[in-house]
Amino acid sequence: MWVGLTLLAVSCRKDEALQPLPPDPPPGPQPAQTEFNMENPLVTSYLDWLEKLPYRDGDYSYSNIDDFYLTETDYRKDWPSPATISWEKAAGGSTQRVVLADNPGFEDAVTVSISGSAVKHDIYNLIPGKEYWWKVTSTAGEAVGSGSFRTLGRKRFLKVDKVCNVRDLGGIPTADGTKRIKYGILFRGGEMNGHHKDYDGVFCRIGTPGTRAMLQAGIAADLDMRTADEAELITSSPLGSDLDYIRFETVNKYYYDKFWTTDEYIKALQWTIDELRQGKPVYFHCVFGADRTGTFAFIIESLLGVSENQIAIDYELTSFSYGLEAPPRRRGPKNELSVYRYRQMAEGLRTSVFTGATWQEKIYNFCLNGYPYGPSTAAKISAADLDWFIENSLEAIDK
Repeated sequence: MWVGLTLLAVSCRKDEALQPLPPDPPPGPQPAQTEFNMENPLVTSYLDWLEKLPYRDGDYSYSNIDDFYLTETDYRKDWPSPATISWEKAAGGSTQRVVLADNPGFEDAVTVSISGSAVKHDIYNLIPGKEYWWKVTSTAGEAVGSGSFRTLGRKRFLKVDKVCNVRDLGGIPTADGTKRIKYGILFRGGEMNGHHKDYDGVFCRIGTPGTRAMLQAGIAADLDMRTADEAELITSSPLGSDLDYIRFETVNKYYYDKFWTTDEYIKALQWTIDELRQGKPVYFHCVFGADRTGTFAFIIESLLGVSENQIAIDYELTSFSYGLEAPPRRRGPKNELSVYRYRQMAEGLRTSVFTGATWQEKIYNFCLNGYPYGPSTAAKISAADLDWFIENSLEAIDK
Protein backbone atom coordinates (compact mmCIF):
# COMPACT_ATOMS: atom_id res chain seq x y z
CA MET A 1 0.00 0.00 0.00
CA TRP A 2 1.23 3.47 -0.85
CA VAL A 3 1.98 5.65 2.16
CA GLY A 4 2.02 9.31 1.24
CA LEU A 5 3.87 12.07 2.99
CA THR A 6 2.13 12.65 6.31
CA LEU A 7 2.18 16.04 8.00
CA LEU A 8 2.53 15.68 11.75
CA ALA A 9 1.36 18.18 14.34
CA VAL A 10 3.99 18.38 17.12
CA SER A 11 3.12 19.33 20.72
CA CYS A 12 5.50 19.54 23.72
CA ARG A 13 5.07 19.29 27.48
CA LYS A 14 6.64 22.12 29.50
CA ASP A 15 9.64 20.01 30.56
CA GLU A 16 10.32 19.10 26.94
CA ALA A 17 10.25 22.67 25.61
CA LEU A 18 14.03 22.99 25.44
CA GLN A 19 14.60 19.67 23.72
CA PRO A 20 15.95 20.08 20.17
CA LEU A 21 13.41 19.53 17.42
CA PRO A 22 14.03 16.70 14.94
CA PRO A 23 15.65 17.82 11.69
CA ASP A 24 13.40 18.78 8.80
CA PRO A 25 12.89 16.05 6.21
CA PRO A 26 14.93 16.48 3.04
CA PRO A 27 13.21 18.72 0.51
CA GLY A 28 11.65 17.37 -2.65
CA PRO A 29 10.41 13.88 -3.56
CA GLN A 30 11.19 10.95 -1.32
CA PRO A 31 12.62 7.60 -2.52
CA ALA A 32 10.29 5.14 -4.15
CA GLN A 33 8.15 3.37 -1.58
CA THR A 34 6.03 1.07 -3.73
CA GLU A 35 5.42 -0.41 -7.16
CA PHE A 36 2.32 -0.56 -9.33
CA ASN A 37 1.56 -3.13 -12.01
CA MET A 38 -0.12 -1.14 -14.77
CA GLU A 39 -1.74 -4.23 -16.36
CA ASN A 40 -5.27 -5.03 -15.33
CA PRO A 41 -5.45 -8.37 -13.46
CA LEU A 42 -7.09 -10.31 -16.29
CA VAL A 43 -4.38 -9.36 -18.78
CA THR A 44 -1.75 -10.28 -16.20
CA SER A 45 -3.31 -13.73 -15.73
CA TYR A 46 -3.38 -14.31 -19.49
CA LEU A 47 0.25 -13.26 -19.93
CA ASP A 48 1.41 -15.27 -16.90
CA TRP A 49 -0.17 -18.39 -18.39
CA LEU A 50 1.52 -17.91 -21.75
CA GLU A 51 4.88 -17.29 -20.11
CA LYS A 52 4.62 -20.73 -18.56
CA LEU A 53 3.37 -22.37 -21.74
CA PRO A 54 4.09 -20.23 -24.86
CA TYR A 55 2.24 -20.82 -28.08
CA ARG A 56 3.94 -23.29 -30.39
CA ASP A 57 5.22 -21.64 -33.56
CA GLY A 58 3.49 -22.96 -36.66
CA ASP A 59 0.72 -24.71 -34.72
CA TYR A 60 -2.52 -22.74 -35.07
CA SER A 61 -4.82 -25.55 -33.97
CA TYR A 62 -5.55 -24.03 -30.55
CA SER A 63 -5.83 -20.86 -28.49
CA ASN A 64 -5.96 -20.10 -24.76
CA ILE A 65 -7.78 -16.78 -24.93
CA ASP A 66 -11.21 -18.31 -24.21
CA ASP A 67 -10.08 -19.15 -20.68
CA PHE A 68 -9.62 -15.46 -19.93
CA TYR A 69 -11.67 -13.03 -22.04
CA LEU A 70 -14.98 -14.57 -20.89
CA THR A 71 -14.22 -13.83 -17.23
CA GLU A 72 -16.65 -11.36 -15.69
CA THR A 73 -15.01 -8.28 -14.20
CA ASP A 74 -16.13 -5.06 -12.60
CA TYR A 75 -13.62 -3.11 -14.66
CA ARG A 76 -13.05 -2.59 -18.36
CA LYS A 77 -10.81 -5.35 -19.62
CA ASP A 78 -9.15 -3.09 -22.20
CA TRP A 79 -8.13 -0.45 -19.65
CA PRO A 80 -5.02 -0.56 -17.48
CA SER A 81 -4.78 -0.51 -13.71
CA PRO A 82 -3.84 2.83 -12.13
CA ALA A 83 -1.01 3.94 -9.91
CA THR A 84 -2.77 5.30 -6.82
CA ILE A 85 -1.02 7.98 -4.79
CA SER A 86 -2.29 9.30 -1.44
CA TRP A 87 -1.50 12.13 0.94
CA GLU A 88 -2.71 14.05 3.99
CA LYS A 89 -5.78 16.19 3.40
CA ALA A 90 -4.99 19.81 2.56
CA ALA A 91 -5.82 22.50 5.13
CA GLY A 92 -8.18 24.27 2.78
CA GLY A 93 -8.85 25.46 -0.74
CA SER A 94 -11.22 24.39 -3.46
CA THR A 95 -8.62 22.65 -5.64
CA GLN A 96 -5.34 20.81 -5.43
CA ARG A 97 -2.74 20.23 -8.10
CA VAL A 98 -1.13 16.86 -8.78
CA VAL A 99 2.20 17.20 -10.58
CA LEU A 100 3.77 14.11 -12.18
CA ALA A 101 7.08 13.61 -13.99
CA ASP A 102 9.51 10.86 -14.92
CA ASN A 103 12.42 12.74 -13.34
CA PRO A 104 13.08 14.18 -9.87
CA GLY A 105 13.53 17.68 -11.27
CA PHE A 106 9.95 17.64 -12.62
CA GLU A 107 11.03 18.67 -16.10
CA ASP A 108 8.18 18.41 -18.64
CA ALA A 109 5.80 17.55 -15.80
CA VAL A 110 2.07 16.98 -16.23
CA THR A 111 -0.20 18.92 -13.88
CA VAL A 112 -3.80 17.98 -13.06
CA SER A 113 -6.23 19.99 -10.93
CA ILE A 114 -8.43 17.93 -8.61
CA SER A 115 -10.86 18.51 -5.73
CA GLY A 116 -9.51 20.19 -2.64
CA SER A 117 -11.02 17.44 -0.48
CA ALA A 118 -9.25 14.57 -2.28
CA VAL A 119 -6.62 12.55 -0.44
CA LYS A 120 -5.72 10.16 -3.26
CA HIS A 121 -5.51 10.16 -7.03
CA ASP A 122 -5.43 7.43 -9.72
CA ILE A 123 -2.85 7.88 -12.47
CA TYR A 124 -3.27 5.95 -15.73
CA ASN A 125 -1.41 5.29 -18.97
CA LEU A 126 2.09 5.24 -17.53
CA ILE A 127 4.95 3.37 -19.18
CA PRO A 128 5.91 0.08 -17.46
CA GLY A 129 9.37 -0.24 -15.99
CA LYS A 130 9.89 3.42 -15.13
CA GLU A 131 10.18 5.49 -11.99
CA TYR A 132 7.85 8.46 -11.58
CA TRP A 133 7.93 11.39 -9.14
CA TRP A 134 4.87 13.20 -7.87
CA LYS A 135 3.89 16.08 -5.62
CA VAL A 136 0.62 17.66 -4.57
CA THR A 137 0.12 21.33 -3.73
CA SER A 138 -2.89 23.16 -2.38
CA THR A 139 -4.47 26.22 -3.93
CA ALA A 140 -2.34 28.37 -1.67
CA GLY A 141 0.81 26.68 -2.92
CA GLU A 142 1.27 24.61 0.23
CA ALA A 143 3.15 21.33 -0.32
CA VAL A 144 0.68 18.64 0.70
CA GLY A 145 2.52 15.47 -0.28
CA SER A 146 5.24 14.07 -2.50
CA GLY A 147 6.93 10.82 -3.38
CA SER A 148 7.85 8.46 -6.15
CA PHE A 149 6.97 4.99 -7.36
CA ARG A 150 7.96 2.45 -9.98
CA THR A 151 5.68 0.94 -12.61
CA LEU A 152 5.56 -2.72 -13.62
CA GLY A 153 3.95 -4.62 -16.49
CA ARG A 154 4.54 -6.13 -19.92
CA LYS A 155 1.72 -4.59 -21.96
CA ARG A 156 0.76 -0.94 -21.99
CA PHE A 157 -2.97 -0.50 -22.45
CA LEU A 158 -4.28 3.06 -22.42
CA LYS A 159 -7.40 4.33 -20.71
CA VAL A 160 -9.02 6.57 -23.32
CA ASP A 161 -12.60 7.64 -22.67
CA LYS A 162 -15.01 6.69 -25.50
CA VAL A 163 -12.35 4.74 -27.45
CA CYS A 164 -11.80 0.99 -27.26
CA ASN A 165 -8.77 -1.28 -27.47
CA VAL A 166 -6.01 1.36 -27.32
CA ARG A 167 -2.54 0.06 -26.59
CA ASP A 168 1.13 0.81 -27.12
CA LEU A 169 3.21 -1.64 -29.16
CA GLY A 170 6.10 -0.75 -26.87
CA GLY A 171 7.62 -3.47 -24.73
CA ILE A 172 7.08 -6.36 -27.15
CA PRO A 173 10.39 -8.30 -27.27
CA THR A 174 12.15 -9.50 -30.39
CA ALA A 175 12.53 -13.22 -31.01
CA ASP A 176 16.17 -13.26 -29.85
CA GLY A 177 15.24 -11.62 -26.55
CA THR A 178 17.84 -8.85 -26.83
CA LYS A 179 15.60 -5.95 -27.87
CA ARG A 180 12.04 -4.70 -27.59
CA ILE A 181 9.81 -2.21 -29.40
CA LYS A 182 10.20 1.27 -27.93
CA TYR A 183 7.34 2.68 -25.89
CA GLY A 184 5.55 5.77 -27.09
CA ILE A 185 6.09 5.62 -30.86
CA LEU A 186 3.54 3.14 -32.25
CA PHE A 187 -0.03 2.88 -30.95
CA ARG A 188 -2.95 0.75 -32.16
CA GLY A 189 -6.65 0.90 -31.36
CA GLY A 190 -10.23 1.63 -32.34
CA GLU A 191 -11.86 4.57 -34.00
CA MET A 192 -12.31 7.94 -32.31
CA ASN A 193 -15.48 8.80 -34.22
CA GLY A 194 -17.86 6.60 -36.12
CA HIS A 195 -20.91 4.38 -36.17
CA HIS A 196 -20.11 1.70 -33.60
CA LYS A 197 -21.25 1.85 -30.01
CA ASP A 198 -18.92 1.53 -27.07
CA TYR A 199 -19.49 -0.95 -24.23
CA ASP A 200 -21.88 1.45 -22.51
CA GLY A 201 -24.12 1.69 -25.56
CA VAL A 202 -23.01 5.20 -26.49
CA PHE A 203 -21.73 5.97 -29.98
CA CYS A 204 -17.98 6.37 -30.08
CA ARG A 205 -17.17 10.07 -29.87
CA ILE A 206 -13.90 10.95 -28.24
CA GLY A 207 -14.24 13.99 -25.99
CA THR A 208 -11.92 16.23 -24.04
CA PRO A 209 -10.75 13.60 -21.50
CA GLY A 210 -9.97 11.04 -24.20
CA THR A 211 -8.25 13.60 -26.43
CA ARG A 212 -6.13 14.74 -23.50
CA ALA A 213 -5.09 11.16 -22.77
CA MET A 214 -4.06 10.51 -26.38
CA LEU A 215 -2.10 13.73 -26.69
CA GLN A 216 -0.38 13.24 -23.33
CA ALA A 217 0.74 9.82 -24.61
CA GLY A 218 2.54 11.75 -27.35
CA ILE A 219 0.42 10.77 -30.37
CA ALA A 220 1.06 13.23 -33.19
CA ALA A 221 -0.10 11.37 -36.33
CA ASP A 222 -3.35 9.57 -37.16
CA LEU A 223 -3.33 6.67 -39.67
CA ASP A 224 -6.96 5.80 -40.44
CA MET A 225 -7.77 2.48 -42.15
CA ARG A 226 -11.55 2.91 -42.38
CA THR A 227 -13.67 3.50 -45.44
CA ALA A 228 -14.88 7.03 -46.12
CA ASP A 229 -18.36 6.08 -44.87
CA GLU A 230 -17.02 4.51 -41.68
CA ALA A 231 -14.92 7.61 -41.06
CA GLU A 232 -17.93 9.88 -41.68
CA LEU A 233 -15.96 11.62 -44.42
CA ILE A 234 -13.63 13.40 -42.02
CA THR A 235 -10.53 15.01 -43.50
CA SER A 236 -8.64 15.67 -40.27
CA SER A 237 -8.01 13.80 -37.04
CA PRO A 238 -10.57 13.89 -34.22
CA LEU A 239 -7.56 14.65 -32.00
CA GLY A 240 -7.12 18.02 -33.70
CA SER A 241 -6.55 19.55 -37.11
CA ASP A 242 -2.89 20.14 -36.30
CA LEU A 243 -2.17 16.39 -36.27
CA ASP A 244 -0.98 14.73 -39.47
CA TYR A 245 -3.86 12.64 -40.82
CA ILE A 246 -4.21 10.16 -43.67
CA ARG A 247 -6.73 7.47 -44.60
CA PHE A 248 -5.90 4.22 -46.41
CA GLU A 249 -9.46 3.09 -46.93
CA THR A 250 -8.89 0.38 -49.55
CA VAL A 251 -7.15 -1.85 -46.98
CA ASN A 252 -10.76 -2.75 -46.09
CA LYS A 253 -10.60 -5.26 -48.98
CA TYR A 254 -7.18 -6.70 -48.29
CA TYR A 255 -6.67 -7.52 -44.66
CA TYR A 256 -5.45 -10.81 -43.19
CA ASP A 257 -4.73 -13.42 -45.86
CA LYS A 258 -4.99 -10.86 -48.68
CA PHE A 259 -2.55 -8.21 -47.49
CA TRP A 260 0.12 -9.32 -49.97
CA THR A 261 -2.22 -8.74 -52.93
CA THR A 262 -2.04 -4.94 -52.61
CA ASP A 263 0.52 -2.25 -51.94
CA GLU A 264 -1.76 -0.35 -49.54
CA TYR A 265 -0.02 -1.70 -46.45
CA ILE A 266 3.36 -0.83 -47.94
CA LYS A 267 2.11 2.72 -48.52
CA ALA A 268 0.79 2.86 -44.95
CA LEU A 269 4.12 1.67 -43.58
CA GLN A 270 6.01 4.23 -45.67
CA TRP A 271 3.78 6.99 -44.27
CA THR A 272 4.40 5.69 -40.75
CA ILE A 273 8.16 5.69 -41.30
CA ASP A 274 8.04 9.24 -42.68
CA GLU A 275 6.08 10.42 -39.62
CA LEU A 276 8.47 8.74 -37.19
CA ARG A 277 11.42 10.31 -38.98
CA GLN A 278 9.84 13.66 -38.07
CA GLY A 279 9.56 12.58 -34.44
CA LYS A 280 5.78 12.08 -34.60
CA PRO A 281 4.38 8.96 -32.85
CA VAL A 282 1.66 7.26 -34.89
CA TYR A 283 -1.77 5.97 -33.87
CA PHE A 284 -3.08 3.46 -36.44
CA HIS A 285 -6.64 2.19 -36.28
CA CYS A 286 -9.72 0.96 -38.11
CA VAL A 287 -13.14 0.66 -36.42
CA PHE A 288 -12.46 -1.76 -33.57
CA GLY A 289 -8.68 -1.98 -33.85
CA ALA A 290 -9.02 -5.69 -34.59
CA ASP A 291 -8.78 -6.88 -38.20
CA ARG A 292 -7.27 -4.20 -40.44
CA THR A 293 -5.37 -2.84 -37.47
CA GLY A 294 -4.35 -6.36 -36.49
CA THR A 295 -3.02 -7.01 -39.99
CA PHE A 296 -0.92 -3.84 -39.97
CA ALA A 297 0.38 -4.67 -36.48
CA PHE A 298 1.25 -8.17 -37.75
CA ILE A 299 3.31 -6.64 -40.58
CA ILE A 300 5.07 -4.15 -38.31
CA GLU A 301 5.87 -6.66 -35.58
CA SER A 302 7.12 -9.22 -38.11
CA LEU A 303 9.38 -6.59 -39.70
CA LEU A 304 10.78 -5.71 -36.28
CA GLY A 305 11.71 -9.33 -35.58
CA VAL A 306 9.02 -10.19 -33.00
CA SER A 307 8.43 -13.92 -32.45
CA GLU A 308 5.34 -15.76 -33.69
CA ASN A 309 4.31 -16.32 -30.08
CA GLN A 310 4.42 -12.62 -29.16
CA ILE A 311 2.68 -11.55 -32.37
CA ALA A 312 -0.16 -13.97 -31.61
CA ILE A 313 -0.43 -12.66 -28.04
CA ASP A 314 -0.71 -9.06 -29.23
CA TYR A 315 -3.37 -10.14 -31.73
CA GLU A 316 -5.42 -11.95 -29.09
CA LEU A 317 -5.31 -9.05 -26.62
CA THR A 318 -8.02 -7.44 -28.75
CA SER A 319 -10.42 -10.03 -27.27
CA PHE A 320 -10.42 -8.02 -24.03
CA SER A 321 -11.98 -5.00 -25.74
CA TYR A 322 -15.44 -4.05 -24.53
CA GLY A 323 -16.04 -2.21 -27.78
CA LEU A 324 -15.79 -5.36 -29.87
CA GLU A 325 -19.20 -6.36 -31.23
CA ALA A 326 -17.98 -9.60 -32.82
CA PRO A 327 -16.42 -12.90 -31.66
CA PRO A 328 -13.00 -12.86 -29.97
CA ARG A 329 -9.80 -12.71 -31.97
CA ARG A 330 -8.04 -16.06 -31.70
CA ARG A 331 -4.92 -17.47 -33.33
CA GLY A 332 -6.77 -20.82 -33.55
CA PRO A 333 -8.25 -23.38 -33.57
CA LYS A 334 -8.41 -24.31 -37.24
CA ASN A 335 -11.56 -23.99 -39.32
CA GLU A 336 -13.44 -21.74 -36.89
CA LEU A 337 -14.88 -18.50 -38.22
CA SER A 338 -13.78 -16.69 -35.08
CA VAL A 339 -10.16 -17.10 -36.18
CA TYR A 340 -10.89 -14.41 -38.78
CA ARG A 341 -8.18 -15.78 -41.07
CA TYR A 342 -5.27 -15.08 -38.72
CA ARG A 343 -4.12 -18.65 -39.27
CA GLN A 344 -4.25 -18.19 -43.05
CA MET A 345 -2.24 -14.98 -42.75
CA ALA A 346 0.45 -16.66 -40.64
CA GLU A 347 0.60 -19.73 -42.82
CA GLY A 348 0.60 -17.54 -45.92
CA LEU A 349 4.02 -16.26 -44.98
CA ARG A 350 5.35 -19.76 -45.53
CA THR A 351 4.33 -19.80 -49.18
CA SER A 352 6.53 -19.15 -52.19
CA VAL A 353 5.05 -15.64 -52.50
CA PHE A 354 7.47 -14.50 -49.81
CA THR A 355 11.24 -14.97 -49.90
CA GLY A 356 13.32 -15.33 -46.75
CA ALA A 357 13.97 -17.78 -43.95
CA THR A 358 12.19 -15.89 -41.14
CA TRP A 359 9.03 -13.83 -40.83
CA GLN A 360 11.22 -10.74 -40.52
CA GLU A 361 13.09 -11.50 -43.74
CA LYS A 362 9.87 -12.30 -45.60
CA ILE A 363 8.15 -9.03 -44.64
CA TYR A 364 11.36 -7.07 -45.23
CA ASN A 365 11.61 -8.45 -48.78
CA PHE A 366 7.89 -7.90 -49.36
CA CYS A 367 8.26 -4.20 -48.52
CA LEU A 368 11.53 -3.89 -50.42
CA ASN A 369 10.37 -5.54 -53.63
CA GLY A 370 6.67 -4.63 -53.63
CA TYR A 371 3.72 -6.96 -53.67
CA PRO A 372 4.28 -9.82 -56.13
CA TYR A 373 1.15 -9.31 -58.23
CA GLY A 374 1.52 -5.59 -58.73
CA PRO A 375 2.77 -3.44 -61.62
CA SER A 376 6.26 -2.00 -61.72
CA THR A 377 4.83 1.24 -60.36
CA ALA A 378 3.62 -0.44 -57.16
CA ALA A 379 4.85 1.05 -53.90
CA LYS A 380 8.13 -0.16 -52.45
CA ILE A 381 10.16 0.91 -49.43
CA SER A 382 13.89 1.48 -49.72
CA ALA A 383 16.37 -0.58 -47.73
CA ALA A 384 17.54 2.67 -46.10
CA ASP A 385 14.04 3.41 -44.78
CA LEU A 386 13.40 -0.16 -43.66
CA ASP A 387 16.75 -0.34 -41.85
CA TRP A 388 16.15 3.05 -40.23
CA PHE A 389 12.70 1.93 -39.05
CA ILE A 390 14.01 -1.29 -37.53
CA GLU A 391 16.95 0.41 -35.81
CA ASN A 392 14.95 3.33 -34.42
CA SER A 393 11.87 1.39 -33.35
CA LEU A 394 13.82 -1.01 -31.11
CA GLU A 395 15.82 -0.60 -27.92
CA ALA A 396 18.03 -2.95 -25.94
CA ILE A 397 16.46 -4.89 -23.07
CA ASP A 398 18.34 -4.27 -19.85
CA LYS A 399 19.25 -7.52 -18.19
